Amino acid sequence: MSEGKVIYCQSCGAALNVEINRAYIFCQFCGTKNVIASEQMNTDINISGIHIKAKTEIEHIISSAEYAVSIGQYDKANEMLVAAIMSGNEDYRIYITKAKIDLQQDNNRSLFESLRKLQALEQRQGPGREVTKAVCELMHYRGMNGVTALHNAAFHELMDMTVYCVEHGSDVNCIAGMNRVTPISIMFVPISNKLSRLDGTPFVRNKAAVKEIRRYLMSCGARDSYRFGY
Repeated sequence: MSEGKVIYCQSCGAALNVEINRAYIFCQFCGTKNVIASEQMNTDINISGIHIKAKTEIEHIISSAEYAVSIGQYDKANEMLVAAIMSGNEDYRIYITKAKIDLQQDNNRSLFESLRKLQALEQRQGPGREVTKAVCELMHYRGMNGVTALHNAAFHELMDMTVYCVEHGSDVNCIAGMNRVTPISIMFVPISNKLSRLDGTPFVRNKAAVKEIRRYLMSCGARDSYRFGY
């Protein structure tokens, strides 16, 4: 890890890794020239060249990570968020942004860790407040191939995460992917290219769990995409 510090772009808010004694740096995201003041050079932690004093700079970190996500710099955004987490910060926006990265990178293990952390933070703050509202917005976020958190929860046969997503406003009939599947059908993507029936997909791992999830989703108004010509 190289020695340096972090400042934040005066134009877009991106975190910029700066070598000591430099007078200025150009933002790699928006190109703005940033003059470096000595009081900007503060740090507590170094992760992959990113230096963060997360307790006092969390607003900058989150805004930088959100901007990086918006332009597709997912690895950079993830480095910022991991550094913030390792510094002990539990701001719910860290995990909201991290879940978006997980959806874009199809990192389902990390996605469910982020969702469970949000669930814990929500329980701690009580329903109807900031975390709940943010999670409800996250449920409409579309990741790689247009999938939502609910698609992933159903595909991985996780009943608790399926319920969590639905209870926070996920669209049970949202379509995604090349096969244009709804969450209830994503567990049954057929081997053949024809979507005329559910014909022995290799993706089902736990039949009992799948049946339970299907019953639950159907009770919430979910439909099989192959039946409705999606």
